[in-house]
Amino acid sequence: MKKIKTSLLILLFGLSSGIYAQTVQVPVKLDYPLLRQLLLMQLFNGPDLTVDIANDPSGCNKIILSDPQLSEHNQYLQINIRVRARLSIEFLGNCTNILHWQGRAEFLSTPKISSPDKPLLYLEVIDIQLYTPQNKRITSGALWDYAKSRLLPLLSQFKVDLRPTIKEIRGLLSEVLPRHSSTQIEQTLNSLQIQELRVEKTNVAATLFFEIADLPKTKQQETALNEQEIQLWQTKWQSMDALITYTVKRYASTAKLHSLRDTLFEILIDARYQLQEALSEKITHANDPVRSWFINSWERLVPVLRKISTETPEQTPLALISLVTATDALHALDQLGPTVGLDISTAGLRRLARILNKTPTTNPLRYNEAIDPELRRLFPFPSIEKPDPTGLYFDFWPMSSAWAKTSNTRLNQWVPTRNELHEYLALIRHLLIHSSDTIAKSASLNAATLKLYRHLVLTTAWQESCWRQYVIKQNQRVPLSSGTGDVGIMQINERVWRGFYNIHKLRWDINYNVTAGSEVLLNYLLKYAIRKKEDQHQGGLDNLARATYSAYNGGPSQLSRYRKSKAHPPHKKIDAAFLDKYKTVQQGNELQVGQCLGAEKSVIAKTKTTQTITPKSIQNEAWIKSRNKNNYTLQLAVFSSTKTAQKFIHNNSLSGTFAIYRILKNGKSNYGIIYGQYTHKSGAEKVKQKFKQSKPWLRQFKDIQGVMVESHKHP
Repeated sequence: MKKIKTSLLILLFGLSSGIYAQTVQVPVKLDYPLLRQLLLMQLFNGPDLTVDIANDPSGCNKIILSDPQLSEHNQYLQINIRVRARLSIEFLGNCTNILHWQGRAEFLSTPKISSPDKPLLYLEVIDIQLYTPQNKRITSGALWDYAKSRLLPLLSQFKVDLRPTIKEIRGLLSEVLPRHSSTQIEQTLNSLQIQELRVEKTNVAATLFFEIADLPKTKQQETALNEQEIQLWQTKWQSMDALITYTVKRYASTAKLHSLRDTLFEILIDARYQLQEALSEKITHANDPVRSWFINSWERLVPVLRKISTETPEQTPLALISLVTATDALHALDQLGPTVGLDISTAGLRRLARILNKTPTTNPLRYNEAIDPELRRLFPFPSIEKPDPTGLYFDFWPMSSAWAKTSNTRLNQWVPTRNELHEYLALIRHLLIHSSDTIAKSASLNAATLKLYRHLVLTTAWQESCWRQYVIKQNQRVPLSSGTGDVGIMQINERVWRGFYNIHKLRWDINYNVTAGSEVLLNYLLKYAIRKKEDQHQGGLDNLARATYSAYNGGPSQLSRYRKSKAHPPHKKIDAAFLDKYKTVQQGNELQVGQCLGAEKSVIAKTKTTQTITPKSIQNEAWIKSRNKNNYTLQLAVFSSTKTAQKFIHNNSLSGTFAIYRILKNGKSNYGIIYGQYTHKSGAEKVKQKFKQSKPWLRQFKDIQGVMVESHKHP
């Protein structure tokens, strides 16, 4: 879209107060694909988008027109239409053919406006020509004489009524200029008119003019908003975000091309990233960065909406013209500065929503933090809303013992002390690797890319949080969060990803947070870094990880930020820090992350040497049956399969004797895990301290022996 030309000519507004006004110019553009769609809707209403201009009741003569194509030719609007003609003579009720012909008709026309303030666009035909398939012009003959008399009236029927657009702009201006008096608003509305119609390379364009009074400068413009104004402002930006989301969903649901749908997703996510930046700026009466963010986001949306509208008959072209013109008008006013007093109110947003859809089934301005099934359907990610069939990790342990009530709180309630870092780092590493490997299965990555992706997940969690989901504040455990709404170990931004993920789980479920971050990283890696061949720039394969993280940190539009010399200094610093950590992870030293948690080198070294330790033995029911019934053991977990039970044991950092036994619950097999055997209860209590985060259940062997069912095969 070309930049809107805003006249800075200061004109006397004619008010008794002596206030001056500026003349605002807003382009009204009717792209050729959109005009073609209107042509088809109005004139080509026969089978397969054709029209028979012969109008012969006998049916002997037919001139079938189809497939109009529009272009500019010497500042005229040229329309080429395919023609199939059959001329016949009726005799005794029968048609005797005298001519079969096909070729094309070429119209040269000048668009006209009926009235500047009540505009109705029509076409004044300058010339009509017929051409054979060999591009030879026909200038005489029966076909020429017959067709010309019928071709000319066809285009005279074509009209584009721009009065609804003027009406919508009038309504919008009355909603977004709250500081103007009713007299000033009335004079602005009365000044609206469309002039300067012209044929350009890609569209028929006109200019919408209106005059707006300058407001006197006040000291209040530089002051900060009070508490009530901040609340109103917050409601407005949430409504703006909601309206952009609604628009993206509406057009994505009708887009036939996946590429257009992908572009809409990119615009939506980029807009939400940029909203965070706008929200971090200082807000005063004179400065509202969110307003500019909203207008810029709409401007980026417009070209995609045009493409989808022209390929989708369900969309209303005239509504799109009004929407685009309204956006351009807001941009023009925003460019004039604070003296205009532009304020995109909630009422103004509702008017934009009505232009988009007069009968919405949901409130387009509702800001909702719940998961949005339509968003996930239109822009699918691997679902983490379903239980993980592997049964691994905290949310997915189907335990039936008393210990089960606290099992999935192990990492979900853990802010480790220095003495606990050895065990904590090993478990977090297992969690990150398991998540990356599980998510990667959906993408069929080759070995090199899979390894890169695993390193990417480990590094991102280090860069974002030092592998922390929680911190202690005022003696309470709370999710790690930033001032811009990033939360948890992967620092998922709640505003950017609202509708895609469960916000409560992002805060309080470390496994959910890791999986969400892994999904986002894989999406950026596949659809952006790899697709746009970032690895072909200097730096090679590592660029895929660096580009993916730049997008993860700043949005899809920031994909190449890491290699730009003119990148914003704070961003360059962030990308450089990521690269340092990534290189460390590549060398197998990801546990260096412990340094930012205060771990000493000896703890990191100890964790590294024990991170792949496996238990000394895994026993079965026969071993349990042979134990002294009065001895004690520690009940750790119950799973739905032996496979997941074994994975749990192998992922546990402790050595020792584990055993798996089968029980029946509601007719289904479940598999319990116990650890160790102890003659006295006190001995079991001491070992229990090693599991203090998971709080195992102390049991006697006779209790296990009484409920277990032998599997008849070893685990």
